[in-house]
Amino acid sequence: MASAQVVETSVTNNSPSQDSNHPDDLFQSSHQEARGKMFRSSVAFAIALISTTFQQGNPGVYLKIDENSFLVHDHNNAIGNERTQSLSACSMICTRQELCQSANFMPQKGVCLLYKDVNDKIYELIPIQGSFYIEKIKPEKPSISAITSPGISQLSAVLSCQSLRNHSPSSPSGVYWINPISSSQISPFQVYCDMETDEGGWTLAWSYTFKNYSHFTDVSNAVTPRSNWLVEQDADVGNSTTPPLHETDYNAINFSLWKQLGSQVLVKSNINNWLVCHPKNGSLVLWQDGSVGCQIIKHVTDMCNETKAPTKFSRTGYFGPMFHGNNFYYYFDGSTEQNFPTHDPCGNGEGNQLKNVIDPHGNIFVR
Repeated sequence: MASAQVVETSVTNNSPSQDSNHPDDLFQSSHQEARGKMFRSSVAFAIALISTTFQQGNPGVYLKIDENSFLVHDHNNAIGNERTQSLSACSMICTRQELCQSANFMPQKGVCLLYKDVNDKIYELIPIQGSFYIEKIKPEKPSISAITSPGISQLSAVLSCQSLRNHSPSSPSGVYWINPISSSQISPFQVYCDMETDEGGWTLAWSYTFKNYSHFTDVSNAVTPRSNWLVEQDADVGNSTTPPLHETDYNAINFSLWKQLGSQVLVKSNINNWLVCHPKNGSLVLWQDGSVGCQIIKHVTDMCNETKAPTKFSRTGYFGPMFHGNNFYYYFDGSTEQNFPTHDPCGNGEGNQLKNVIDPHGNIFVR
């Protein structure tokens, strides 16, 4: 079982001010907006809804939070509204008011709508992107159901997959929420965590395939998409800043965030051997040329098994970075006009990659 953590929030120096609008008018507006969205597909609802529960404020009072959700109440059930930009503050407002039993928080409007009953005359819980439905619950005693596991929602986002491993070593590989900067500068986002390879804790930073795998050494071949790292010469393959959610979801986390995820690099591919590389005076995530300590952790091909792992990282590999020794082992070429994306287990910069592979691809993870 995964270890658990209580989500702590604070509303110090964040007291909401009373809304100048009449509560009934604002409720009516929100009510009409919600009813207009009631017919979204149930599939979208299932994907959007993430539930989490945590203790808030008064001892023995717990709040169940439904993310991207809005509960449509009877008009007479509303008891007021508060202006606030904080989910934590909205939760605390309802906790401190005995009459309040639930609330809809709409951060895009800065509104916390309060309700006195969650049982009578309720329409239904509907999906509205960006909204939160808050409900008071009172379990007889705190239990795992009243605690949020790390990374399962935006509210329990961790710094990285390495942080997830530290907090919850038994968490399986899968998609989790992270916030690598741990501030309001960016919102939490979802990533794929490999919790098995080389003891786990790897955040998937980039997944790529090839422009012309069947003619691998042709200049028209390149990795696609590219990460948005800087290269000296213009590369003509488009880049991505959308986090990949599995190994064949061809996208990349914004490169500026990679250094927040860790310093070690795991290079996987189904056409070349897998590497784990530790920085020395060279580093991919810091975008710094120099020596690296790489190990081959999996042989994908029987070719050149005696070849040692690369010892250097270079960011200035024409149209993309490379791991190499005397020649290229991995070269992430982003041009369809020059060179080719070397994946050579012999480390000779040649076309020795595994051939006739279905869905050829590669990945870079950071820990």
